[in-house]
Amino acid sequence: TEGYLEFARLPRPMLEREQVNPLVQSLLRFVGEEAEKASVKVAPDLGDALPEVLADENQLRQAMLNVVRNALEALKGNGSGNGGGGTLSVTTRRAGEQVEVVFRDDGPGIAPKDLARIFDPFYSTKADGTGLGLPLTQQIIEEHGGTIACASEPGRGTVFTIRLPAADGPV
Repeated sequence: TEGYLEFARLPRPMLEREQVNPLVQSLLRFVGEEAEKASVKVAPDLGDALPEVLADENQLRQAMLNVVRNALEALKGNGSGNGGGGTLSVTTRRAGEQVEVVFRDDGPGIAPKDLARIFDPFYSTKADGTGLGLPLTQQIIEEHGGTIACASEPGRGTVFTIRLPAADGPV
């Protein structure tokens, strides 16, 4: 119920000029212990001299956290009885007039029938999932004028790409 209410009442973002790299670094520190427990190597590759974006730092952090947690959950069961394993790479780079944040894992991937529905509210393949994490993430990214896309292949991993427009002037 709490997740549903959050999805239904997402406040309008309070946009300020933000650098994406410090936000990503902070997020990766936050999930560091969780990744370590799942035997997941986190490999950041943060681009230099990225333009600022207009963002609500807390909302953007929540959106990225949802993507990272999904990757960690997918990787947690990966491996041969060691409680998990794999790599989550996080790349930031400039893509024209946008800043791109790419989350790539080498986990089990997502079946095509599920991939088509991952952004549908209440759709989940997890027994204890609400099906609201990725729809909320998509809503946040779109409220920031950005896009989120997912590509996945069973047995080869999953890639989430978030694109946010570069801030072009004063707020």
